[in-house]
Amino acid sequence: MIKYIKSILATLKQLRRLHKFSRDIIHGSFQFTAVLYAFAGIIYMVAPSTPDYIKSVSYYQAALEIAPVILAGGIVAALLSDLVLRKIKPDEKPSDQDKKDR
Repeated sequence: MIKYIKSILATLKQLRRLHKFSRDIIHGSFQFTAVLYAFAGIIYMVAPSTPDYIKSVSYYQAALEIAPVILAGGIVAALLSDLVLRKIKPDEKPSDQDKKDR
């Protein structure tokens, strides 16, 4: 169990080495996930006083189901963009990189 926790902490420390754009993607997806959870909480509290309780509960369930998917998609997009952005060196133009690939 201790090794598992240490590996998780080591992984989180490695996130500092990501490209700035990738960190921004993770930050944005985390914010959007938090907004969806807040929306779900508000809808859950307000649902009994709405005219259509069933529709309100379906919005609540949809927000709860999609929030972790948004976070996972953001992490995947950030890691892919980090791979692409690190492939191109900062002092090279993308057109120079295309010439090397040919």
